[in-house]
Amino acid sequence: MDYYSIPIGFGLALSGNTAAMNRYAHLSEDKKQNILNKAHNVRSEAEMYALVADLANGTMY
Repeated sequence: MDYYSIPIGFGLALSGNTAAMNRYAHLSEDKKQNILNKAHNVRSEAEMYALVADLANGTMY
């Protein structure tokens, strides 16, 4: 995985949400890439935090 492909906003939001970080760390590479693709299309801070909250809640992979 290319760690430089992680959007800065996603990394910041993820670092503030331990549950999301743990879920993300245990996903397959394909699922991680799917989430990164979604994160690259986020257009606002609120949308990014919502994406991370969905990840933490297990409602988005």
